[in-house]
Amino acid sequence: MNVAVIGCGGMGTMHAHIVRAIGLNVVVCADTAAAKAEALATTFGADATTNGIEAAARKDVDIVAVCTSTPNHFPFVAAAAQAGKNIFCEKPFCRTIAECKEAIAAAKKAKIKLFVGHVVRYFQEFEAIREKVQAGVIGKPGFVKTYRGGIFPLGEKAWFHDYAQSGGVTMDTIIHDFDWIRYVFGEPDRVFCQAIQRSEPEKLDYSLATFRMKNGIIANVVGTWAHPGGFRVRAEVCGEKGMVSFDSNEAPISTMMRAKPGEGATMIVPESPVDVSPYELEWRDFIGWIEGKNTPRVTPEDGMAAVKMALGALESAKTGKVVKL
Repeated sequence: MNVAVIGCGGMGTMHAHIVRAIGLNVVVCADTAAAKAEALATTFGADATTNGIEAAARKDVDIVAVCTSTPNHFPFVAAAAQAGKNIFCEKPFCRTIAECKEAIAAAKKAKIKLFVGHVVRYFQEFEAIREKVQAGVIGKPGFVKTYRGGIFPLGEKAWFHDYAQSGGVTMDTIIHDFDWIRYVFGEPDRVFCQAIQRSEPEKLDYSLATFRMKNGIIANVVGTWAHPGGFRVRAEVCGEKGMVSFDSNEAPISTMMRAKPGEGATMIVPESPVDVSPYELEWRDFIGWIEGKNTPRVTPEDGMAAVKMALGALESAKTGKVVKL
């Protein structure tokens, strides 16, 4: 199968390499920044274009991978659906619930497969935690705590800096944890969130969202774009019999200094030290769904539910009130 990659930044580049690793072909790379599209296309012997809509409609394209900024997910998903292409869409699914609903309707009308990249469901560590919880190893769970984040995404004119577009760390980063918590513990009832979303004098964001799930479980989710460097993930689930936890960076106390402008990484894609990348697992799940071999671990409706949780958290942070979900 042939793939069109729309959005040739960090995530588009990573997904292009995964696509090739599982035996698919990247035939066209699209980005409004011509240099990015050309650089990625050269790596894969593909065509380059600044017109993602035309790329999605090409006759030789079977799958469209939408890896653009969040506000631009919907138009490319809609165009790909209209062209009858199967779609891999990076998270967050869309920036609004209305767009999510319209995208799902377009996919159903076109009878194509629409997959949303909530990759934490495929991280082996998080799946192991889920399996232990479901097996009753720690008894009835009562409290969940997750932590995710690192540096503030850099890069000149990076769209992440505009909170209206990105939703900050709440929408862009810990939406992963919102999805995973719902995946493991069921539907949320309400949320209270505090987020700083500071742009001056130093670009920083930090978010603390507390969910009460419908089954009574409390979930405490922390996200940060405030670290001087690196990326860290932690998770723990406390039950009546014990606790299961994971920390991606077990280490003694350490000190890090912030990089000077122009130095260091501009964004970090979390990885897992395993034989098979979680990103490869999600793509194989998606391809298996296209080929009729399985149902996917993530549905478009799951993607929309995570957006609803993130929007609820952002509303709570703005109003200072609990938001019913």
